Amino acid sequence: MVGPEYGGDGQTPAEAGRYEDPLLAFPGHWAPNDLLFYTVEEGFPAPAPGGAFVAFHGSWNRAPLPQRGYQVVFVPFEGAEPTGEWAVFADGFKGAEVLADPDDAEFRPMGLAQGPDGALYIADSVEGRIWRVTYEG
Repeated sequence: MVGPEYGGDGQTPAEAGRYEDPLLAFPGHWAPNDLLFYTVEEGFPAPAPGGAFVAFHGSWNRAPLPQRGYQVVFVPFEGAEPTGEWAVFADGFKGAEVLADPDDAEFRPMGLAQGPDGALYIADSVEGRIWRVTYEG
């Protein structure tokens, strides 16, 4: 659908071929806050090197639906293009199975960094916690 801000009415499908299809899509209202292309070859195993991690801060405006997001996902890449579907890499940040109010989230992933040893660091915006995630084969 073409939104009003792009000249549409938000209800009529876009003209075929007028817009490029997205390479990848995530659910609405998850609030992606950081993207990190993983470049360490000796850290996590394939397909991590060259792939992307995305930190989702979580939704806040899905009422009356349960809030979603609050996780880090991985997107495999080959060169400049994603090669498959994204997958959840780290979850459990919200601290509850069903979260009705975003203020009740225990943690909210906010930022990502990689260490020279291949560790992935995940920063939280609720408690200021930083997790260090490593791989041992």
